[in-house]
Amino acid sequence: MKRIILLATLLMCTSFQSLAEPTVEEHITDFINEFSSNNIKGSASHFFTESPHFIFGPHILTPQDSAQVEEVLSKIRDGLAKRGYKNSEILEFKSFFQNENMSVTTILLKRYTSEKQVLDYQCSTYTLANTEEGWKILSWLPSELESNAKCFTDKS
Repeated sequence: MKRIILLATLLMCTSFQSLAEPTVEEHITDFINEFSSNNIKGSASHFFTESPHFIFGPHILTPQDSAQVEEVLSKIRDGLAKRGYKNSEILEFKSFFQNENMSVTTILLKRYTSEKQVLDYQCSTYTLANTEEGWKILSWLPSELESNAKCFTDKS
């Protein structure tokens, strides 16, 4: 009888854990993996809000639907591919603000070529909202490194 109760408890815990929504870090990691794999078609509605902001220096793009988001992502991916881009590895996460509804998180990426050489390092800051469908990216702000493969220096 004890074994049955223990087994039932373990099954319930496993079921509840599988229903738990992904964390901010898991959501961003999943997005980076899909982007690296060039699995952009059909992925925008899973990762982004309907009208996210892509902030590239003084240029702000605000696509109005999933098709436009995928068009922006495809252009970014194609531009990287011309430089030999193959995939990215997340080296570091740093959350500047996070509560149950919103997160501002920066990641440090190491990007590789198809020859497995280091292409470059890139910082990207994401603002995410926790929607009824889970975490969604509201904005994406790529930026250059501050110094020595770091997104931010430790200035006081």
